[in-house]
Amino acid sequence: MRAEPITEKERWQRIQAAIARLRSHLKGRTERQFLADGVLSDAVLMLFSTIGEEVRYANEAVLAKYTYPWHQVRAFRNLIAHDYFGVRLPAVWAIVQIDLPPLEAIVDKIIRTEFP
Repeated sequence: MRAEPITEKERWQRIQAAIARLRSHLKGRTERQFLADGVLSDAVLMLFSTIGEEVRYANEAVLAKYTYPWHQVRAFRNLIAHDYFGVRLPAVWAIVQIDLPPLEAIVDKIIRTEFP
């Protein structure tokens, strides 16, 4: 474990890195492949959990500057952590396809704007 807390910039860079890893893991994969590969789906869920945990501890003043449903990111992390076996993988695939691109865009904007 780290002795000192991470900076706000590092927190957002961790979110950015987790999104990049999600993209890398899923590159060229179909929904069918995702649903059939338990290791892949476990990795994806872990990365979403990581993103949610980082958002949970992000500076509220930073979050408030950017219109995004941050509560949904936190709620998804809670679902993964507390009802792992209740997570519906087709819904996760939809989140990757629909919700991940806008999240990635806003995270990139936050890093560019807040931490030039």
